[in-house]
Amino acid sequence: MPDKTRRPSARSRRSSPTRLDRHRAAIEALDSRILGLVARRLAEAKAIGELKGASGIPLRNFDVEAQVCARLEGLAAKQGQPEELGRDLALFLIERSLETQAPILESAYSGDRLRVLVIGGMGGMGKWIAGFLAGQGHAVRILDPASGSCPWPHAGSLEEGLVEADLAVVSVPMSSCQRVLEEAGRLGPGAVVAELCSLKGHLLPAMERLRREGLRLVSFHPMFGPDVRMLSGRTIVLCTEGREENKALVKRVFSSTSANLVEMSAEEHDRRMGAVLGLAHLVNLTFAHALSLSGIGFADLEGASGVTFQKQTATTLDVVTENPELYYEIQALNAVTPETFAWMERALAEYREAIEKGDEGAFVALMRHSASYFSGG
Repeated sequence: MPDKTRRPSARSRRSSPTRLDRHRAAIEALDSRILGLVARRLAEAKAIGELKGASGIPLRNFDVEAQVCARLEGLAAKQGQPEELGRDLALFLIERSLETQAPILESAYSGDRLRVLVIGGMGGMGKWIAGFLAGQGHAVRILDPASGSCPWPHAGSLEEGLVEADLAVVSVPMSSCQRVLEEAGRLGPGAVVAELCSLKGHLLPAMERLRREGLRLVSFHPMFGPDVRMLSGRTIVLCTEGREENKALVKRVFSSTSANLVEMSAEEHDRRMGAVLGLAHLVNLTFAHALSLSGIGFADLEGASGVTFQKQTATTLDVVTENPELYYEIQALNAVTPETFAWMERALAEYREAIEKGDEGAFVALMRHSASYFSGG
C-alpha cells in the first residue's frame, strides 16, 4: 500500500508558521512582558529614591543590594538555572535602579542657593558641572567664547560674571587656567573661585601668590569625565591648600551626593595622577602604537583575539579616541612624568631580561610580585 504521508513542500513550509516561528513569537511576547516589568521595577526604584532624598538616606545600601543578589541567585537555582544568571540579573537591575535614583539624590542640596559662574561652560566638563549645579537649584551662568546652544544664560564678561557670583568654577584647558586665574585675581571678586584642572603643580606658584593677594581660590578634581551617569563610586579630590571657609563651599556642593570626597595636597595629587592618569594613559597609548607598528591589521587581530586582548583593546580604544591635546597636557605638565616613564621602562626592561635569559623563575617572581601589589602585599 503506497505511503500517503508526504513531507510539506518548501512553499507550504514558508507559508505556514513553523515551530521555530512560534518559539520566536513566544520570545518576542516574553521580551515585551520583561521590559514592562523592568519599567515597573524602575518606577518603584524612583519612588524609593524620592523617599531617600526627602529623608536624607544615602543612595546605596550595600546590605540591601547583597539581599537582592542572594534572592535572585536562589530564585534562579529553584528554576534550574545557574546562580550566576540570577546574580548577573540582580547586578543589572541594581545598576539601573541606582541610575534612576541618582539624579534625585544628587540634586539634593542643604545650603543656600548659589549664584554660579562656569568659566568654560561650553566644554565637556563645563557643561557637566553647569548641569549638575543647576540640578541642585543654583542659578547658573556660563562664560565661554565657543558657539553653540546651551540652557544657561551667558555672562557678558568675566568681570560681570564674577561680580554677580558666589562661586566661579574654572573649567578651561590646563594651559589656559593660569591666565584665567590671574585675570580673576586682578578683578578681586568676592566669589570663591574653584579650578578643576587634572593637574595642579604647574599652577601652584601662581595660586599661592593669588591666595596671598586675597583671591578665594580652591582646587578640586572630579575623577571622571562628562559622560558620567551617576556619582556613586566616583571620586572627587579636594586639595588642602586654601582657606577652610572657601573649601567648605565646594564641600557643601558635593556633600549630599554619593561621590567619595577625598582631600590631599596639590603635590600629592599630582604624584598620584602620575600613576592614575599618566601611567594608565601611557600604557594604553603605547599598546596602541605598538600594535600599529606590528604590520598586522587590527581586523586580522580581532579575528584571532581572546578575552584578554578584547578587554585591553576596549580600554585602549577609549583612550586613543579621547582629546589628544588634553592627554598631551597630562603628560607634559606633570613634574612626575619623568618618573612615570622610568617606572614603565624599568618594568619592561626587567620582563625583557627575564625572557632573554630564559629565566622562568625571574618571570614568575615578577608576576607574583605584581599580584601581591594589588592585594596590598
